[in-house]
Amino acid sequence: MPSVIVADSVTESRENIKALLRTDPTIEIVGEARDGEEAIQLARALSPDVLIVDANITGIDVIEITERLSPNIGIVVISLHDDKLLMRQLMRSGASDFLLKPVSRDELLDSVRAAALRVQRYRATISGGETHLGQIVAIYSPKGGCGKTVIACNLAVALAKHHIGPVCLVDLNLQYGNVDMVLNLTPQHTIASLAQRQSELELEVLERHLTPHEESGLKVLVAPSTPQYAETVTVYLVEQVLSLLRKGFDYIIVDLPTVLEDYSMVALDSAEYIILITEPDVLAIHNTRVALEILRQLYSPERVKVVLNRSNSSMQITPERVEEVLGCSLLARIPSDGRTVVSSVNDGIPFVLSHPQTEISRSIIQLAYTIMGKERPFGEPIQVAQEQKRIPIIGPIIDFILGPR
Repeated sequence: MPSVIVADSVTESRENIKALLRTDPTIEIVGEARDGEEAIQLARALSPDVLIVDANITGIDVIEITERLSPNIGIVVISLHDDKLLMRQLMRSGASDFLLKPVSRDELLDSVRAAALRVQRYRATISGGETHLGQIVAIYSPKGGCGKTVIACNLAVALAKHHIGPVCLVDLNLQYGNVDMVLNLTPQHTIASLAQRQSELELEVLERHLTPHEESGLKVLVAPSTPQYAETVTVYLVEQVLSLLRKGFDYIIVDLPTVLEDYSMVALDSAEYIILITEPDVLAIHNTRVALEILRQLYSPERVKVVLNRSNSSMQITPERVEEVLGCSLLARIPSDGRTVVSSVNDGIPFVLSHPQTEISRSIIQLAYTIMGKERPFGEPIQVAQEQKRIPIIGPIIDFILGPR
């Protein structure tokens, strides 16, 4: 049962929040505060799971409150204004969520449950209640068509084949996910099937909703079968699912949609690796640079990595130029091999299984070993040949859009 303190300098606002919380009998209101100092004192005395605090509370400001109490207490901030800068500062300080007034019942309850679950997991970890938690690897691309899902599927299969331990793949592209098609799966359940089981969701129940990929031993939680079911998947459900999967699997690969939704941020918050997939074209690199700037404000740079797909396909933009523009080293370079990829997708057989000795498969397997923190499996570094000789035809255009060398 999540325990909550409500902190707001306006009595009417406190009462409104408490009224919404009381609609859920599983949430316990253990106190209320009228200013920042009282909120901190109560939180330290009562040790609730969650503190709900108004962004404009008097006394100690909300950022300092968050810094003092997080991560031992989940901080949910409610604001009248859509202040992006404040939101970023709060998230970097450790806040669990940032909600805008007027907040709906479902939005508030989902946020409280997710924050409480995160805090309970943190407390269990530091107290020794959990000896091992799996690693979440979030796969994201800020531009469609970069091969994100194909890479996610093959990476997950490579991990399942080369790691002694359980691996899971989660399709969080809730509206148009097609991980099941890439892997030729016929799922009996999807993540939407869990929506009505939130109150009783345990690892055993969750595992029954996973679809096995028999060739590799990978377990897959597929996206809803049609877009309308996506609305049944809440932020709280995604938080629950990822938390439980970390207890039962060593690696959890999460395929994210191009447009980041609230549930996507849950995966990013939990991920040890956030891998951005890009390719050597101007639009993809531009979007990746923007995404990198945002993610580096929210997370430590060590967690955010870039993988260059089709790394040998450009006549103008070399991998070295991509690194220069993005200001970081590439975690991996995946060569272009259209024939192998198309055949793999059409047949529903991951190319790391059907063509393991090709350069593209070897690069994915190498990426899997990098994530596992192991030595490269092939001895010498993989040498990737350029498809075509580079000809600086549009170099000035690239420099104009991406910036000078």
